[in-house]
Amino acid sequence: MERAAIGLPPGAPIDAAGQDLRKYSSRQPLVRWLVKRWLHRLRLTLGPTGLLIDVGAGEGIATSRIDPTGAFVVAVDYRRDKLTLARERLPGAALIQADAGLLPLRDGAASTVTCIEVLEHLTNPELAVAELARVAAVRCVVSVPWEPWFRLGNLLRGKNVRRLGNDPEHVQWYRPATLAESLKTAFDDVQVRSCFPWLVAVARPARRPRPAAPGGAARG
Repeated sequence: MERAAIGLPPGAPIDAAGQDLRKYSSRQPLVRWLVKRWLHRLRLTLGPTGLLIDVGAGEGIATSRIDPTGAFVVAVDYRRDKLTLARERLPGAALIQADAGLLPLRDGAASTVTCIEVLEHLTNPELAVAELARVAAVRCVVSVPWEPWFRLGNLLRGKNVRRLGNDPEHVQWYRPATLAESLKTAFDDVQVRSCFPWLVAVARPARRPRPAAPGGAARG
């Protein structure tokens, strides 16, 4: 697939600093419990990572909570203002402003890549999926809202009522089958599990052949 920029969804603000903090700092006990459980699931799913590339890191809130080992982090996001805030939470991270469809990273750049609550915001998520598969040497952990339950949860707590619970920046809606189908366009092995009201997927790219040794294979 040809690489191309994706950009922001229609109507999305260029500057969105503080948006993530509001999302992860709800005062409602049930929402706080669900977020805590979801982040714990992501931590368990990741385990030891070594170098971790987080695509769509935003303000670094989720990244700082799901990394269980203090691994070296490369945080990538489209918005510079969010990355400025991420520097406070991820002081040792390398911060890169980039489009998810044009990651300035080499093939197989890290064994583990994460993409947390990003694909639902993209008008062309297949471009991002292809890039995730390109830079992930071993696995990519992806999480998106599980629809229609995520929207229903918003509606029941009075959020985005006029939009029937849908966030104005959510332009893709995923169920387990549709998330698996989307990831399988670029990954060989995909496992999707639920953590209500989110989905968590572990996707593994095809094994890359090792380059041949100079002069051919060594003889025994």
